Amino acid sequence: MEEKRENIILTAELEKIEFSKKTSFYVGKYHDSFFRRPWHYHPEYEILLITNGYGTRMVGDHFEPFEAGDLILLGGNLPHAWISDPYFIKKYHSDVCESIFIQFQKSVFGSQFIDIPEMESIRTILVKAERGIKISGKFKNEIVSQMLMLHEKTSLEQLLSLIRMLYLIQKGDYEVLASGNFSKKNLFKSDKMTRAHNYIMQNFKYEIDVNACAAHVGMTVTSFCRFFKKQTNVSFSVYLNYLRINLAQKLLRNTQLPIKEIAFECGFVSIVYFNQKFKKITDMSPSEFRGKRG
Repeated sequence: MEEKRENIILTAELEKIEFSKKTSFYVGKYHDSFFRRPWHYHPEYEILLITNGYGTRMVGDHFEPFEAGDLILLGGNLPHAWISDPYFIKKYHSDVCESIFIQFQKSVFGSQFIDIPEMESIRTILVKAERGIKISGKFKNEIVSQMLMLHEKTSLEQLLSLIRMLYLIQKGDYEVLASGNFSKKNLFKSDKMTRAHNYIMQNFKYEIDVNACAAHVGMTVTSFCRFFKKQTNVSFSVYLNYLRINLAQKLLRNTQLPIKEIAFECGFVSIVYFNQKFKKITDMSPSEFRGKRG
């Protein structure tokens, strides 16, 4: 079937992270009206805590809503993005989106230190992080506290906190995000495709069409359709429906929202059309999918 998940290629752009000469990792804070960083990847691992804002989180081929308190560990070269809800893009309020993050390479632990027996749990969680990890459970509060205090610590104290946080992540509860079939090889560096994807991610909950997206990237509709199909292996409408159905699956699995409300939340104006597309992509109806979530 044309809309099967394995036929989709998601694109991302490379983010270059530069460390200072005095540190082998980077601790940062983000504060802006909305999360502007597009669908991207970088070789470094990252722990990121959302302190304010909400929207849709993308990690590999995993999409779900996020809110303040979202705590994620990402492996290197794993495409990701936090797409702010359109509310934050509007200009009539003063609300902002904020996060705290630490980015690091595996080499931060040294080629020999990382291999000692006592570091086994750290090695284990770094392997699992290759698909992205959502952190929860009894140790989450301590990890959040560690993140919130990072900027008050010396570089050595930050490094010790990093080791402590990774240990707690491995010891506690977490959910692996990207599917086992997700391939990091499907990373394209086309600026136009990146802009098209970001436009779709910002607007997929609303009525958008190929004409608007083509205009956004400065192409004619005919050229854009040909270009889009070459970049992703599928048409614009298939790609759009994939994103919408992927989010619908998360909402069906993790919330008690009525199916009709989920359809509208994911950008479908017709419940009949939503049911048709959902079944075509997943081989089951929304109600059947929700019934199998346990």
